[in-house]
Amino acid sequence: MTTYLLRRLLQVFPVILGVALIAFALSQLSGSPIRGLLAQSTNPETIRKVTEFYGFDRPWYERFAKYMSNLAHGDMGVSILNHGQPVRDMIFDGMGVTLKLTLGAMIFATVTGMLSGILSSWRPYSVVDYTSSIMAALGVSFPAFFLGMMMMMVFAVQLKIFPVGGYRAGEIRYLVLPCLTLGLISTASISRLTRNCMLETLSQDYVRSARAKGLSEWPVLLGHALPNALVPVVTIVGNDFASLLVGAVLTETVFNLPGMGSVISSAIFGRDLPVVMGCCVVFALIFIAFNLVVDLSYAFLDPRIRHAD
Repeated sequence: MTTYLLRRLLQVFPVILGVALIAFALSQLSGSPIRGLLAQSTNPETIRKVTEFYGFDRPWYERFAKYMSNLAHGDMGVSILNHGQPVRDMIFDGMGVTLKLTLGAMIFATVTGMLSGILSSWRPYSVVDYTSSIMAALGVSFPAFFLGMMMMMVFAVQLKIFPVGGYRAGEIRYLVLPCLTLGLISTASISRLTRNCMLETLSQDYVRSARAKGLSEWPVLLGHALPNALVPVVTIVGNDFASLLVGAVLTETVFNLPGMGSVISSAIFGRDLPVVMGCCVVFALIFIAFNLVVDLSYAFLDPRIRHAD
C-alpha cells in the first residue's frame, strides 16, 4: 500500500505539468490580455510598459518556466483585471463557497441515492423500483440551470421559503436550493448503480447462506450485501464529488453565488490568463486528490484488496 501511494503521488508532477502546459498554450492562442485591460486610445508607450510589467514581452518558454517555478513555491501570480490581487487568494475565497455547495449537494445525493437504490433492490420490479427509475430518469434529463430556475420559481418566488439568490456567510438557507439543484444531478446515477450492485450482491452464495441461517431481510441487506456493493458506489461518489466541485459554474451563476464559478467565468470573459491557469491547476489537483482517496478507500472496504500483494 505504501509503494502504491508513493507511486500515485509521483504521478502528480507530470499531470500538473501537462495541465499547466496545455492551459498555457491555449492562453497564448487567445492573444495578449493587455488590449482588453487598456482603452483603445491608450498610447503605445503605456501599452509597452504594461506589457513589460506583466512579462508578456518575453518569449513563451521563459514565461512558462517562470510560472512553473513560482507555482512550485505556491505562487500562482496576480490577477490582471483585479488590480494585482493574488490569484491564490481569489481561488481560495471562491473555493470556500463552492466547497460548501458541493459538500451539501453530495451529502444529499449520496444519502438519497443510496437509500433509493437499497429500496429498489429490496423490492425489484415493484412500484418502488419503477418510481425510483422514473425519478432517476427525470433527474438526469433536466439541465442544472433549468432545474435551478424551476426550484427558484417554486420555492423562492411562489412559496417564499428560501431566498431567490445571493449569499450571506453563515446562513444556510442561501445554499439549500443550490445544493438540491446540484445534488439531484448525481442522485440518479448513485441510485441506479446502488440498485444494480445490490441486486448482483444479493445473488451471491454468502447472502443465501445468511438468509438460510434465519437472518431477517434488513440485516442481510445492510450487514452483508451493502458493504460488498459499496466499492463501485464509492467510485462514482468520489468522481461526482470532484466533478461537481469543479463544474458548479451554471448552478452558481443561476443563484448568483460568489464561488469558483464566478471566478473562472469572469477570468475567461475578461481574458485574465493568470486566473484561468490557476483555476486549471487547482481543478487538476482536485481530480487527482479525489481519485487517490477513492483508490485508497478500496482497501478499507474490501479486505481482498487490502491484503493483496
